[in-house]
Amino acid sequence: MDLSGVPFVDNHAHPLTRIQPSSGEEFRAHFSEARSPSVSRGHVVSSVPYRWTLRQLGDALDQEPSEEHIIRVRESRPFAEYCRNLAQRGNISCLLLDEGYPPPGQAYASHEIQAMLGLSVRRIVRIETLLQELIPGARQLSDVVSAFDRILSDVRAAGYVAIKSIAAYRTGLQIEPVSERHLDQAFEALRTDEVRGTAFRLQSKPIIDYFVIRALQHAATQQVPVQFHTGYGDPDLDLRLANPLHLRPVFEDRELSKAPIVMLHASYPFTAEAAYLAAVYPNAYLDIAFCLPPLDWFQLLTATRIALGAAPAGKLMSSSDGVGIPEQYWLGAVRARAVVSRVLDDMVGAGELGDDDAQEMGEMLLHRSATHLYGLAPGSDTVREPQRQ
Repeated sequence: MDLSGVPFVDNHAHPLTRIQPSSGEEFRAHFSEARSPSVSRGHVVSSVPYRWTLRQLGDALDQEPSEEHIIRVRESRPFAEYCRNLAQRGNISCLLLDEGYPPPGQAYASHEIQAMLGLSVRRIVRIETLLQELIPGARQLSDVVSAFDRILSDVRAAGYVAIKSIAAYRTGLQIEPVSERHLDQAFEALRTDEVRGTAFRLQSKPIIDYFVIRALQHAATQQVPVQFHTGYGDPDLDLRLANPLHLRPVFEDRELSKAPIVMLHASYPFTAEAAYLAAVYPNAYLDIAFCLPPLDWFQLLTATRIALGAAPAGKLMSSSDGVGIPEQYWLGAVRARAVVSRVLDDMVGAGELGDDDAQEMGEMLLHRSATHLYGLAPGSDTVREPQRQ
């Protein structure tokens, strides 16, 4: 099946960094979730996904598949030209960017990335990062709530198409209602123990749970998607608490269940659990990331088969989860088309689908599902700055 003509909507990625890798060691560190340099820079070179990456880039750049040659080509070309060429090769039509990472001081702004790549860029507001901006300057909790509500009361007017939470990284996906007393105690603890200057790392479960639920309430009213990191991540995450099944109470809640929820990264290795949720809850959707986390062909085939074998295609979408370097946006698009094509071809061969069915579902996974869910109407591709007053 040839899906090369289907524009790729990257449902979840991150901005490019202003300082790009200048050595093979720095480049390969982008292809690992490990914290330790002995793994992220020392052992990645012997991983299957990274060897595939070098081969793909070698072919695309007409170079030997080595770090040395790839770095040489990167540095010999204007960065914007290099980025745009990869985006065009990948037939990428839209990027949805979570600007919570890398930090704004290290990354290009979304409008700059849109200009460099020559494609549509949409913005995602990250709950935890927003709170880390609001809390240090607040004298009382009500100040934080008011500022939070001003931004999320009209998400699209504030310049965003989605909300995201990394609760899985901080306190886990067991999102629970918080009493007013516990909330006040948690805020006071932050003010006295954690907040230093203008930046801090939010790790208070009562605070995170309260504002995630509040964000879901806003999203339910506006029908704005909320993305949750689920599954595979760096060691900062307790994988046991990143299982999407922990979100079941949210899906069961009468009010919150009106908010579209996207489980990111195929929830790997909990893909079957996530596909089940997408199959039985009307507001549950599943993203499959095809570049990060770094998985090989066979793992991605398995994850895509599980997802498509259990959940409706209209509930599934694709991403790169690319961060920092433009190659990952392109690699995600390349891998997504190849894997989705193979899975659908196998389903046609097994008599599960007809040719027209497979073509339709391929378009859903690569483009149509995300376009519909996020309201990515043609002609509305201007990046807007957020309103934070």
